[in-house]
Amino acid sequence: MTILTRKYIQFNDLVIDNYDMLQSADLSGSFKATTADYSHGHGSYAVFKARQHLSAEQSLSMSLKLDMRKISCEQQKFYKDYIFLNILKPGKLWAIEGEQLLWTNAFVKDFSETYAVEKYSVTIDIDLVLYEGIWHKADPRKVFLQPYQACNFVECLDFREEDECTDCCVSCVKPMKQSCAKCLCECDFLSEEFSLCGLKREITQHFYSQCGDSYKIIYNCEAGKKIWGEEKMLGHKICKSDSCKNIIAGQFYSHTLVDTENIIITLIGSMKDPLITLNGNTMQILGEYTGKLTLTASGEIYYLEDECCKVMVIDINNLIIPEGSTFGFTVHQGTNGIIVETNNCCDMTCIYVKEDNVTI
Repeated sequence: MTILTRKYIQFNDLVIDNYDMLQSADLSGSFKATTADYSHGHGSYAVFKARQHLSAEQSLSMSLKLDMRKISCEQQKFYKDYIFLNILKPGKLWAIEGEQLLWTNAFVKDFSETYAVEKYSVTIDIDLVLYEGIWHKADPRKVFLQPYQACNFVECLDFREEDECTDCCVSCVKPMKQSCAKCLCECDFLSEEFSLCGLKREITQHFYSQCGDSYKIIYNCEAGKKIWGEEKMLGHKICKSDSCKNIIAGQFYSHTLVDTENIIITLIGSMKDPLITLNGNTMQILGEYTGKLTLTASGEIYYLEDECCKVMVIDINNLIIPEGSTFGFTVHQGTNGIIVETNNCCDMTCIYVKEDNVTI
């Protein structure tokens, strides 16, 4: 059975493990929509300038129970400091919903600590601001999962107990323990075996089971490129049906729920003044190119010529917006259509579309 409740599993490096650590969580959000009452009529006047509402920032209240019984007595004195080290700084908040791993940028706005009669536990309530207002669907080729146990939290952190009441000189300071070989270096888990692609079938039952395994999430783009190859990281691939034609045309399916404008277009091959039309909106890049041409969502253009290792930045003035079109592309949930006029009929050329799949 698919569980649709969103479960929050990590903030920064703080893993919310499967020992009843997450006691409760309440997510709330809103949309940027306003109305004005009709003076002489029923209802209100509303203006909708886009196909979908824009999401305002979201807020999340979580109650975390820190149970000291899951870690050793030597580590217990540092556990609370470890919690606060992570909530002191903004970072990524991770969650799982069904079979989908999600993340968003967040920071802690408020916190409170509840007095507990139990000597072995303490409860901390935190209020987070999810300032983007949206959640990103994790790219399975950029996410890696490191097996996690609560007792490992202190292994590579410089937590140590020193007696401030004892005078000491530099010469008698004990050398730091070289125990990082024991702390399961993150780089050891940046492999296909521990990628989200490799563990996807098991991820749901592990993250939802209260007695199952826990993982620390590692997000690493460069490791993904080394494992899968750069081409696999470029997104949906559509090529000419015939190298003698100067048109690339096709469709691709997107899992985004919210219309996304964070799109990277990559053209590989030979082209002259390529004209790109995505879902009816057109932009053109002036110039003649043989190699790899990349257009970012912000309008930056990069060119890597064949047999050359230096990336060139193309002047923004080479980006033309035809009459009737607007700057930028939009990808929506479901099937999207793309057409590229390469103005070159001698070589095979392909286009790659990489969108940021987002939800609320």
